[in-house]
Formats: sequence, structure tokens, C-alpha cells
Amino acid sequence: MRGSITRVSRKDGSGCILAEDGMEVCFERSKARNGVDELRVGHWVEFELQYGFEQPCAVNIRRLQRDAGQRPGTPIGSKTGDTRYDHRTE
Repeated sequence: MRGSITRVSRKDGSGCILAEDGMEVCFERSKARNGVDELRVGHWVEFELQYGFEQPCAVNIRRLQRDAGQRPGTPIGSKTGDTRYDHRTE
């Protein structure tokens, strides 16, 4: 699956990803391949879902490079600026 980082807590290393299908999933620092310190809000990532007791969690998180001209918060491959994926804070 793919999505964008919507929240990252430096305190405990947890965060959330908004997947391309609109589902929000959480992750822990230990589940990012290169560590959560590399992840920032708006980064595009690829991940797998792991189903646990409470809710699915993102695992094997890997940062992706955006296409040239892509606005933060738009799906990879899209240059139209679909606002459903716009996660900028106001």
C-alpha cells in the first residue's frame, strides 16, 4: 500500500499514514525500515498492513520519492492536486 505521513510523534516514535484508499493507519518507530527519524509529515511512503488485536498497523514502511511537479499530499503519479489527500495544517 501507499500513502502519506499525516502525523509523527518524536516523543514516542508513533505516527499515522493516510493510505491512498482513505484509510488512516498508525505505525510505531520500530516498524519503519530506516527509522522514524527520517519520516516527516507529507512524505510519501510504501507500507504493508499487519492485522493485530485492535486495528491494522503499518509495517515495513519505506519512504518513496515523489514525481517531479507533484504537490505534497497528492497521490503518487497524480499531478492534478486532488485535495482529498491534502494534509497541510492550517
